Amino acid sequence: MTIETERLIIRKFTNQDIDLIFDINNNPECIKFNGWDSMSIENCKETLDKWMCNYSISPGLGAFCVESKVDKSRIGMAFIVKSKEINQYEIGFRLRRIYWDKGYAKEITREFIKYAEGKLGATSVIAEVYKANVRSRSVFEKFNFTEYGHPDGDDGLVYKYEIVKNYH
Repeated sequence: MTIETERLIIRKFTNQDIDLIFDINNNPECIKFNGWDSMSIENCKETLDKWMCNYSISPGLGAFCVESKVDKSRIGMAFIVKSKEINQYEIGFRLRRIYWDKGYAKEITREFIKYAEGKLGATSVIAEVYKANVRSRSVFEKFNFTEYGHPDGDDGLVYKYEIVKNYH
């Protein structure tokens, strides 16, 4: 799967993307809301290998590299995966710190909503977010995702976007 937006290319990861995974997973600001500590280069390689293997198991789903169309710089990662509910997909993103507050998360979210509806037949899209993660919460709120409590605790939220089909 490759998705192009106005400024971004969302594509499958390759082994050459290991530095992106390592950088994001070892920046305290980037992992603050992940629920895990930093990752060694070996853990990053294992994770990247797992993601790349999953492309053949679940085509069109998984974790993807996000890069700039202009200069091909790798700005972050994004994912879209099947959730437990029928026709529902979970989305998310993590960007290198220098690319925060530039509208990239909004661009990724918009395209994943369109992809989930158009290519996957989704009826809803969800995103799990920590309550304290104000930046991510604001992205989903801009798209009118509905806020729900997280089933695993008080510190998290689940945002849900209902896809409404207009049949005329």
